[in-house]
Amino acid sequence: MPYHIRAERGDVALVVIGVGDPARARLFASLMEGARLVNEHRYPVYTGRVKGRRITVAAHGIGGPSAAIALEELRMLGMEIFVRIGTAGSFGGLEVGDVLVAAAAAAPAGGVLGAYFPGYSPPLAADPHLTVRLAQSLKAPVGYVVSSDAFYAEDPHFVEYWRARGAAAVEMECATAMALGWLRGFKTGCVLVISNVVGRHDVVDLSARFRDVFLKVVEAFDITTQ
Repeated sequence: MPYHIRAERGDVALVVIGVGDPARARLFASLMEGARLVNEHRYPVYTGRVKGRRITVAAHGIGGPSAAIALEELRMLGMEIFVRIGTAGSFGGLEVGDVLVAAAAAAPAGGVLGAYFPGYSPPLAADPHLTVRLAQSLKAPVGYVVSSDAFYAEDPHFVEYWRARGAAAVEMECATAMALGWLRGFKTGCVLVISNVVGRHDVVDLSARFRDVFLKVVEAFDITTQ
């Protein structure tokens, strides 16, 4: 049994949807048939079915280090496909409520990824086949994001710098998920709902949007795992 996710193999499905917010995990669990809370210690984890497909939803917390712990333990428990459904701040090309499929990420040197890949740049790309299927199912654009460890570090210069380099948005966990997917041998996909435009403070209820995204992501699994 892993240290933080107190579950056994068989409690976690092959397909895991990861979210940062425990409330979003509960929302997704409410959309599943027979959802069961298989762990509530630190990382809430639910397993159930959607249209016959067995799915696990796990709340991995905020930031790369927290997500890395959850991903390592979910892999120990049999996870083969991981899709993050999270939020991101747009650099201006996307508006609140838009959906982006992140094919790759940029991340600062060091930190949790430096511990896994000391002295090297880690592979920061999602699984290409899963990325295409997610984009098709969601009818969403594909781009790359910046994974930042500091939520309040962004400023106008940060936005200008990354927008000039083609990045679409900033978030906190995609880079870690992508790197660990290649390292530990599971497929990774990243789907992001734009929750704000960096520099603006929009407060919008995105629950309906997340419900729609969750169900369309599950449809993509039906294609990729046949």
